[in-house]
Amino acid sequence: MTLDQYRKENKLSYRALAILLGFKEATMARRWCLPREHNQAQVPSAKNMAKIIEITNSAVTPNDFYFKRV
Repeated sequence: MTLDQYRKENKLSYRALAILLGFKEATMARRWCLPREHNQAQVPSAKNMAKIIEITNSAVTPNDFYFKRV
C-alpha cells in the first residue's frame, strides 16, 4: 500500500499525516505521497521510513516507495 493510499483510507489530510509522523508542515508528507514518477516525489530517509512503518502498523513498507504492487 502506498502512503497516499493509507492516507486516503484513513481519511487523513496531508497535514494530519505530517503531524502523526512528527512534522509541523505537510510538505514532506505530501512529497512522500506523490507518484514515483512525479518530479517532486521523494523517498523518506531511514529514520522517517521507520516512523511510517510504525504509524501505519507496517501497512506501508520501504518496498512501497520503490515497487508497484500488482
